[in-house]
Amino acid sequence: MVTFAEPTRLAFLALPAAATLLGLYRHRRRRAQQRRLASPGVWVRLLGGGPATGLARLLLWSGAAAMIALALARPQWGEQPHEESVRTRDLVVALDVSASMRCEDVRPSRLTRGVETILRLLPQLEGNRVAVVVFAGDAYPLVPLTTDLSAVGVFLEGVEPGMVALPGSNLQRAVDASLELLPDEGEGRVVMLFTDGENLQGDVKTATETLAAAGIGLVGVVAGTERGGPIPEPDRNGGVHYKRDSGGQPVVTRAHPEVLEAIADELDGEVVSLSDTDVVQQVAAAIEQVRTREVTETRTVRRIERFPVFLAAAAGMLLLGFALSPWRRLAAAVIVMMIALPGTLAAQSTAPAAGAPSARPQQQTDARVEEPLATAPWWQRLIPGGVRRLARSGIARWSVGDAEGATAAFAGAVDLEPEAPERLYDLGTVLASRGRLETAQPLLEKAAEAGAVDAAFNSGTAALEQSDIEGALEWLKHAMISNPDDLDAKHNYELALRMLEEQQKQQEQDQQQEQEDQDDQEEQQDQERQENGDQQQPTPTPAPGQGAAPTPTPNPNQPLFAALDRAEADAREAMRSPTPQPGKVEKDW
Repeated sequence: MVTFAEPTRLAFLALPAAATLLGLYRHRRRRAQQRRLASPGVWVRLLGGGPATGLARLLLWSGAAAMIALALARPQWGEQPHEESVRTRDLVVALDVSASMRCEDVRPSRLTRGVETILRLLPQLEGNRVAVVVFAGDAYPLVPLTTDLSAVGVFLEGVEPGMVALPGSNLQRAVDASLELLPDEGEGRVVMLFTDGENLQGDVKTATETLAAAGIGLVGVVAGTERGGPIPEPDRNGGVHYKRDSGGQPVVTRAHPEVLEAIADELDGEVVSLSDTDVVQQVAAAIEQVRTREVTETRTVRRIERFPVFLAAAAGMLLLGFALSPWRRLAAAVIVMMIALPGTLAAQSTAPAAGAPSARPQQQTDARVEEPLATAPWWQRLIPGGVRRLARSGIARWSVGDAEGATAAFAGAVDLEPEAPERLYDLGTVLASRGRLETAQPLLEKAAEAGAVDAAFNSGTAALEQSDIEGALEWLKHAMISNPDDLDAKHNYELALRMLEEQQKQQEQDQQQEQEDQDDQEEQQDQERQENGDQQQPTPTPAPGQGAAPTPTPNPNQPLFAALDRAEADAREAMRSPTPQPGKVEKDW
């Protein structure tokens, strides 16, 4: 059975149909003109037949246009199994259906308001797997993990108080039942509790420890107000009365947000109030902060695209139309150009452009020169869905370890959609894994700025490997803000801080060593100047007119004094210790 993925594009068939009708009208009109000029026999004797009206060529071109319109509608037939990797989260909605959820302190009631909020939230969870657990004194699964969110909405519409037989409210059982639906390990697992916070049975501390040990995120939604209200109970006659205690007093139920806040503080989760007007946006934002994980799903139903058949038929009709007289020469020229064009484009992609640097070999500072990124083939630009096809091909090649093929596929997808954050993230990630960090980092930064999940973490990691510590700290900080539970981001952030501290210490040591070397050089210069000054003492010149200095009268004790001076000088020389020479100071850090 033939189906069309884009059936609205079949409307383009009206254009070739109209062209065909105009061609038939033009053909009949020219035939009538030829008969008025001469009979068919005369035309045969003079020209060998009547002049052509161009009908055959026009019909071929109209048929080619019709084939192109059918190809645009993406005809499909046949099925084949296939695997594809998707990034998703697993979310379990634990909904309190105890009697206290009938309270009307939140209009129209706590439970009704909670169900309406979940139904409004479901369209924003498209692509994630969602399950539902209902609980009161006990808990049981209502919907297993599924991507069919419409089915989840159908089951939620049938939720009502009292559907769990055991009365009360047991948060521990709600957590245990939620864990039974979630995978045993992995990222992207979230439990969303819709409850008023009353816990009549079960141990909240044990439930918190269970969630923390499993590494599961929590989003708590408090149903009700702290002021509270009575609990309405319908009777068999259709009336409504309010629940009373053993003393005959009305029972007042109050919300306990502190219970959910205590659990959220231990798990770094989020708690919002059901009475807030933007509760849907708050819950969606809290879920968006949880990291996704890659899941490979096998889908047995996949329609096979058949549009290449129609494009080939269109190309054949166009060539036949040009091959008819008098277009034969033009058709031959077009065929030659189509054959030579791919080789010419390949040569231009490898040859240097005009004005490029000289082709002389230059000395490379890096032993490995990064090859340029591939571009999308020209035919991918003409076929619908080329970007999705290249992205799927890249994911498939990456899953089998073909990093080079994945790089080429992701680069082609980026060439077709250069601003798409998912395409930039895929290409930047595979380039970073291959060590091409200088090319990968700008792509990851651009993807992170556009809101791609995990792009900030990958960008920070790439900057860290390039020793760009300040850039790594900035992007890893963004990654921790978007996902406070990301242990890898915290580890890399701490590593970057230690590297920054070591770099600062090294700079301080270098500066101190440079200062010491400068001080030593100055001290050595001072010593040299002092020694030169002692060796070149100036001899005083007698003043003009004074003549020779007077000769002192000889002292008879002079020889004795001279001997004592020499003995004292020898003693001082013997006691003098050598002068320490300046050297490098040893440091203990």
